[in-house]
Amino acid sequence: MGKILVIYDSESDRRFTESSVQYVRQGAERVEGMDIRVKHVDEAETKDVFWADGIAVGCPTHLGGVSWKMKRWWDDRTPDIWFKTDGKFAVPFTSAGSLGGGGELCCMALSIMMMNMGYFVFGITDYVAKKESLHYGAVFAGEPRSDAAIEACRRAGQRLAEWVGYYMEGRKDLHPLDAKYQRFWELAD
Repeated sequence: MGKILVIYDSESDRRFTESSVQYVRQGAERVEGMDIRVKHVDEAETKDVFWADGIAVGCPTHLGGVSWKMKRWWDDRTPDIWFKTDGKFAVPFTSAGSLGGGGELCCMALSIMMMNMGYFVFGITDYVAKKESLHYGAVFAGEPRSDAAIEACRRAGQRLAEWVGYYMEGRKDLHPLDAKYQRFWELAD
């Protein structure tokens, strides 16, 4: 059984990033046989990342970067985690104040943090709607309200579970190139 951890930070009374976690989880649940845990950074422990084969890591976008709580969580645990998570998978997701408000930069920063810990971070070439993709991770403004934003969160969780199943469990049927669901939309205007 593949093990997926969704670790997230969410701030303010609106809790936008937290509102997306259910969709990331639903995406991972699309792949049978996954054991999924969800932890806020205030509750997560080092043993949670050791347990997981793959993690979805999300936080609010702050000035185009990672929230201070998420950054501090990894900074404080680096000596304990370093060299012990190599070969696991990670995918980022973030809520931004607006589209064009630094969300993709935040996903890149999360990805770099995960690469430094030895995680395989992957791009997602799928389009979840016309002209809407999640190449660098699921990015949405505020909370995910549109069908495309919700599906981007689900697709991030699903692709994480597919890669965990494919590489960690040898489930060849989970390779995205063999997907039975729609991965691409008409790209023409």
